[in-house]
Amino acid sequence: MEKLGQILRNEREKRGLTIDALAQQTRINALYFHAIEEGDRKSLPGGFFYRSFLRQYARLLELPESVYQDEIARSLEQETQEIPSLPERHIDVPPMPTGTTDRAAETRRWVIRLAGLVAVVALATMLYTVYLRWRTPAELAENGVAEPPPIAMPAPPEPRPAPGGEATPIPPPGNSQEPAGATTPASPATAPEVDLTADSAPVRLRLTATEAVWVEVWTDGRRVFNNLMNASDARSFGAQAKIRVRLGNAGGMNLEWNGRAVEPVAPRGQVRTVEFGQDDFQVVAPAPPAPPADTTPMPPASA
Repeated sequence: MEKLGQILRNEREKRGLTIDALAQQTRINALYFHAIEEGDRKSLPGGFFYRSFLRQYARLLELPESVYQDEIARSLEQETQEIPSLPERHIDVPPMPTGTTDRAAETRRWVIRLAGLVAVVALATMLYTVYLRWRTPAELAENGVAEPPPIAMPAPPEPRPAPGGEATPIPPPGNSQEPAGATTPASPATAPEVDLTADSAPVRLRLTATEAVWVEVWTDGRRVFNNLMNASDARSFGAQAKIRVRLGNAGGMNLEWNGRAVEPVAPRGQVRTVEFGQDDFQVVAPAPPAPPADTTPMPPASA
């Protein structure tokens, strides 16, 4: 290496070249040219780069390949003999499973998991029950839609005139018909007091909930019930003239009016108000919204 470096230096000096000029021409660091000429292999990069720099240096000086071929071969042989040694590294391998399990410990783990699942289900059920009991009709109304116009039951047939020319009224359903020819006694000045129990009132209504429903009930204009009815709860009401009921979840309530089943008045989750009389019932439409106030300024009065 030192002999080859001396040859390269002599040839460079003969041609009047400097190491800085060679470095600028080849883009190789000038320190590497100094190391090649001085035979300092430690300051040079590994085998491939050393051989590449050596070839480029010799070709710049127009030297034949025989001048540096022995050094190239010596570098290749030395590189193949040097086997890199890797540092020893301790690898901590966990012990292999033995294939046996502790049945008691496994049973305890499954019992704990099952108890946790039951606790979660119980907590969710309790929270849902509390939510249903405290939910107000206003919250239920947010899921509803605009109520349709009143749906009236068909009116009873008009009374047909009797042979004598006077109209004979048709009694309402459920009332017994008096025999022909019976005379009607004169009514007193004051009407007798009527028993308005749910079984004997002229207007009777029975509510049976199939799921949670908030209910308000008025009988003859007086509110008599305002509470939440859960599934399978049932209540009966009676009135002299009219029963008004407001359902926060109309699809979750079965209605029985004067002994007759009534079809659901709305789907589940919708709010409806229904009025029941002696002869028919109707769904009450909500009051229309008030028109916006007219803010258009009045024109000034002409003089």
